[in-house]
Amino acid sequence: MKRILAVGFGGMAGSLLRASVYMAVTGGLGLWIVNLVGSFLIGVAAVRLSRQSAELRLLVSTGLLGSFTTFSAFSADWFHYLESSIWWGVAFAGSMTAACVASAAAGLWVGRKGVAS
Repeated sequence: MKRILAVGFGGMAGSLLRASVYMAVTGGLGLWIVNLVGSFLIGVAAVRLSRQSAELRLLVSTGLLGSFTTFSAFSADWFHYLESSIWWGVAFAGSMTAACVASAAAGLWVGRKGVAS
């Protein structure tokens, strides 16, 4: 039960943070910000929280950061771009995916640098 509550409380906080970013940043930039920042922080958390309790890892990674980032908005935007042009859709999906994977890799690298110090 503690693990479910950890995910729930983290998810509530993450979704509120995402909504705050969307309110502060207009246009499609909000989606890029939450997905890139969230991917980076998930990379850092994967290293930094690896020896912490399962509840803390679930709270931060699955709950907070999982709800802060958003695959559903990414998918909706992707379909919007696909409707206008297959090439815009492919460019959007490819660039967002590559950028988020690179951001998570950078987070892993930063997390490992901090642990090694």
